[in-house]
Amino acid sequence: MPGASLFGAITEAFLIRGWDRVQAKRRASAIVLTASLLLGGSMALAPTASAVGSSACRFDSPDVNFKVRTSGATFRTGPGKRYHVIGTLYRGDSFRYYCRTGGLKDFRKSWSYGKLLKRSHSGIPAGTKGWVYSKYLD
Repeated sequence: MPGASLFGAITEAFLIRGWDRVQAKRRASAIVLTASLLLGGSMALAPTASAVGSSACRFDSPDVNFKVRTSGATFRTGPGKRYHVIGTLYRGDSFRYYCRTGGLKDFRKSWSYGKLLKRSHSGIPAGTKGWVYSKYLD
């Protein structure tokens, strides 16, 4: 049990102070429960990364229109999986490309920033800006 050693140490500390075993176990249980809620709760409440515009781009080019070439491409607020998902793009969705994270030779392994030219098949409004993994663009 993960909290067993902590539980035992707390119980021993209370027994040394003259508390009876039942009181010590209750107090130790309350402390362990509180600590696990605090530690676990802080992890659950950790925010996703903030939205990133073109500031993350390393390569700019003239605006180019692309079509999404696969169904199920994730449209995000930033260039990576740690960013919030805006929605899902499907084959044929129109995307205006502005820039990307990779260099000249790294297009397929980079994230592209741009906007949707028209409402996506999944209902994301036209004009919504975001990031999509470049290998899903044609």
